[in-house]
Amino acid sequence: MFFDPLYLLFLAPGMLLAMWAQWRIKSAYDNASRIAPRSGYSGAEAAHALLQRFGLDDVRIEPTQGYLSDHYIPGEHVLRLSPDVYAGRSLAALGVAAHETGHAFQDATRYPRLCYGLAIPPPNA
Repeated sequence: MFFDPLYLLFLAPGMLLAMWAQWRIKSAYDNASRIAPRSGYSGAEAAHALLQRFGLDDVRIEPTQGYLSDHYIPGEHVLRLSPDVYAGRSLAALGVAAHETGHAFQDATRYPRLCYGLAIPPPNA
């Protein structure tokens, strides 16, 4: 079996960049997790308020397991928030919840670049 060390020369920068980006995201989240919002909202309450404000009553908000495993499922109209975001009362929780709620807005406006996945085709596809 042949292994070319030059392969590592091309692979290493990408891996280092990915590790640096992941570290930056985790650091920013950890820092913002220490700051309480003035509203006192949890992530789930903030997502609910945003959805109500813009008339998206068909989107369910559910807790899910994991750390920063938050996601929106377009075909099911389900917003799933990790425990730290769902019940968390921090700027980090509100930011992540608002970001994921943005995907629900994209779905409602049929934003063409929203990733619908392989199992769920985009509307009117």
